Amino acid sequence: MIITESLPSIVYAIADVHGRADLLEAMLEYIAAGSNDHDTKPVVMFLGDLIDRGPHSPKVLDQVCSTLNLYPGSRLILGNHDFYLRELLRGALAYEDAVNWMDWGGVATLSAYSTRPIPAFENIAADIRSVFPHHVDLLENALSFKEIGRFCFVHAGIRPGVQLANQSEYDLRWIRAGFLDHIDVHDHVVLHGHTITKSLRPEVYSNRIALDTGAYRTGRLSAAVIRHDELSHFLCTELTESGAIRVGEWRPSN
Repeated sequence: MIITESLPSIVYAIADVHGRADLLEAMLEYIAAGSNDHDTKPVVMFLGDLIDRGPHSPKVLDQVCSTLNLYPGSRLILGNHDFYLRELLRGALAYEDAVNWMDWGGVATLSAYSTRPIPAFENIAADIRSVFPHHVDLLENALSFKEIGRFCFVHAGIRPGVQLANQSEYDLRWIRAGFLDHIDVHDHVVLHGHTITKSLRPEVYSNRIALDTGAYRTGRLSAAVIRHDELSHFLCTELTESGAIRVGEWRPSN
């Protein structure tokens, strides 16, 4: 008898938190409330770039660890920014990568983790491994992609025409040209972040769904809601005039 893996009834895909623990907290509370109301256990897929730019990267990783423990089947997809932190913790961060990382928001992350001066990378890494071993485990167990039903969850995208098993790690974390301008269908609908959408809202195309809405600077963190293997709607955080964070459902007008 062939046993096939059953699909989760509801999947949330959250992209590019970038240190905005405040936005992620509101999003996860909204998801938890919906889960309690409907007595369901969702799967939550984090599409990478948990860290950098925003102020509270360590707290974001704590939130993700808790979510993966709470909702079985939930996973982290490694983003290009997360990759730099993983390499630092492995003692394998290349000099060029270190320079780029600091320019692209890494200073905020390391300053949140440690009071040691940058670039005391070895000492900072030792501090993180000592105080946050669960963050090390989270990054080491992160995936490059995940297939669920008709959807593929990645950080940046995929190389068109290449089977998922043969995709390069670099493309999965970095690709833009060749993927964003590709109009033909893939084997899966690709959910991704990495590239901030022009509308600063989630964008739906025939072959992909773009979820990076620039949370670190817009205050809008977005999640796709997949019900029974179909896109249902999106969740988006919004900042009110008083500075409070609210989460609402959103659907494209077209």
